[in-house]
Amino acid sequence: MAEAYICKVTSAGQITLPKKVREELEIEDGGFIILEKIGETYFLKKACGEKSLLRKIRARVKKSGVTRKRLAEILEETSRDTWNQWYENIR
Repeated sequence: MAEAYICKVTSAGQITLPKKVREELEIEDGGFIILEKIGETYFLKKACGEKSLLRKIRARVKKSGVTRKRLAEILEETSRDTWNQWYENIR
């Protein structure tokens, strides 16, 4: 039988993951998760291989007086650059 959890959403759009979920995914304070949409369903997974991308993003964000628009641009640029580096390394 599948497990299901109900999580309350705050006015800021935040949720608290149940302790059992955090423990199973080994998500620690300051950790990251990925929310992926497939069809009409969203899936939650721990960010693992994406850590280098997330470190690069965090470093660039800290250096700038960032707005939401600029953050979206940084995410796109960093993601594209990281993908290109990864792709060149596997060829």
